[in-house]
Amino acid sequence: YARYGLWHYVTPRKQRQEPYVSLQRAGANLCGLMRILLFKRFESSVDAFRETIGRLERMHGVFIRALDEGIVPAGEDAQQILYESDNLEERQLMDALAEASDRYAIRDFDVDRLRRHLEHDVELLGRIRQLVEPITPEMDDKLQTLISRLGEPPLHEGKVLIFTQFADTARYLYENLDPGGLRPEVDVIYSGDKSKAKVVGRFAPKANPEYQM
Repeated sequence: YARYGLWHYVTPRKQRQEPYVSLQRAGANLCGLMRILLFKRFESSVDAFRETIGRLERMHGVFIRALDEGIVPAGEDAQQILYESDNLEERQLMDALAEASDRYAIRDFDVDRLRRHLEHDVELLGRIRQLVEPITPEMDDKLQTLISRLGEPPLHEGKVLIFTQFADTARYLYENLDPGGLRPEVDVIYSGDKSKAKVVGRFAPKANPEYQM
């Protein structure tokens, strides 16, 4: 359904009524946003892209199961639940989706067409995942170039900060720059990480004496 936006599956007699008018506005730019997200994740790292494809595949699968329960998980709250679906038991998940989507009646949607397109998207996402799954860190030219450059002057002679937009990429780099966690000088922090002050203090102790333990 990401190709069209969920509003396109609303029956014509309901398309000019709320909450479906608002659903149309919310989904108008969905295709473009999804395309940009995937490009940015792929640009960041193969692992971030792989994680996103797998997550989208799982979300689409949950969406299909919700349709079987008579639920159309529309709206921001439902989308957030879909995104976090790995953290919930199946019954909890369906109950949460039903509560978040109670404004949207399944009878107001062309469910058969919606299901066909969802199943097509799941198949397509699975094929993409199969293409990127075999790419190991050893085969990742971007990662190997980074590792090589870090071992050359001037980078190998001092401290280095690596910034990335996505936590998946940060985790991927950390795991491959410090395999086995044997290098205490290598560390990673994420946005909102409460322990990052200590890491900052270790990196720049003279400038941050208050963070030293």
